[in-house]
Amino acid sequence: MRNEMIQFNLEEAVNSVYGNDALRKHFYEKKAKSKKGKGNLGTNQTKQILGNMDIDWYKVEISGDGADRIISCIGRKEVPTERQDNRKNNGKGQIPYEEVVRNLVLLYLNQDKDVPATTTISVLAHELEMMSDTLYIASKKVTANQQKAHYDNLEPKYQVGYSMFWHIVSKESKRIKDHLNSILTRMSDDEIIYYRDVTNAVTIEDGKEEHNPIDNVMAFQIKKMQRKLREKHDVTIADIRFRPNHRKVLAYKEDEESYFESIGIEYIYDAKIIGLIATNKEIKNYMKDNLIIDFKLSHAENAKRLANNIQDVFYNKLLKAQDNSKFIEELGGRAKPEHAIFKGTEYELVIEDCQRLIYDAIAQSKVAGTYPIEYSSKLRAIQDVFDEEENISNL
Repeated sequence: MRNEMIQFNLEEAVNSVYGNDALRKHFYEKKAKSKKGKGNLGTNQTKQILGNMDIDWYKVEISGDGADRIISCIGRKEVPTERQDNRKNNGKGQIPYEEVVRNLVLLYLNQDKDVPATTTISVLAHELEMMSDTLYIASKKVTANQQKAHYDNLEPKYQVGYSMFWHIVSKESKRIKDHLNSILTRMSDDEIIYYRDVTNAVTIEDGKEEHNPIDNVMAFQIKKMQRKLREKHDVTIADIRFRPNHRKVLAYKEDEESYFESIGIEYIYDAKIIGLIATNKEIKNYMKDNLIIDFKLSHAENAKRLANNIQDVFYNKLLKAQDNSKFIEELGGRAKPEHAIFKGTEYELVIEDCQRLIYDAIAQSKVAGTYPIEYSSKLRAIQDVFDEEENISNL
């Protein structure tokens, strides 16, 4: 273990188990704007990914300059270091429904039927019923064509307005997954559950799909080959996700499929391994239905509170002027003159651009001051949740 070493370039690192969606977004935004077509990480992002690696490795070194830096991980730890959380109370108390979610997780892991050892955050949130079928399925639609077809086929009660529907789906599916991941991480830190990142490989056994984790070294080798194939076909991860029918993406997928076939798997995906550590005596029994209702009501109230903040910012907070100095330095051109830079609130910007009010339903609700109420009521419709009075009237 102490002699083991693995090296990553920056792209490999952000796409490894040590990366996350935020780091990948940052990296590929830099890559899209780079003259040389190279992605990079800022100081904070580099510190974050090195910190993630420190948990598993005795020594983590970074060498080279800029986008060409190489990260070396040396000596895998037999027992990963406990993650340090510098937030107040390790982040506890910041999610209003944390105790409800903890109990839902314990109830799920402690049920009589077998629970899969590995899962994804999205699937687990749905299994826990934190996400309704409507929210879960819609969150998987990413291209404009997928979203339009999906919305057109929804039951009328979920057609809460096209813009607002996808606005809520995007914000709340991410919020639920982020909160669930934070809660599970703290439950792991508290030694209630076992919770780690893994890479799953899908194989076909007797005509059925089998999903099993593979070791980090094999996962790294596969992802390294995927990177080479992306470079060969000049495609990005964003292209593969959002432009699946583009000729370059189709050519990439053909080569990727041939590679997977050569190593005996169908595909791989990032997942989580999760299991119960606490004993039955340490777990209290709760009514599942009540917990789900408690979560959804608390989640809707929290979303409404945050929507109120957005409404307040819309009217009262000055928009931050965009700093394009780095792009000008890299790409050339001149900075906007002072008189051409908009200075004001988002409300003033919307009023100035009257055309936006014609088509932007979200801007309309903010201008009218009804955004928090609309957001909350439409979220409840999407999540199939009613307050106590509505539940009684529906009996």
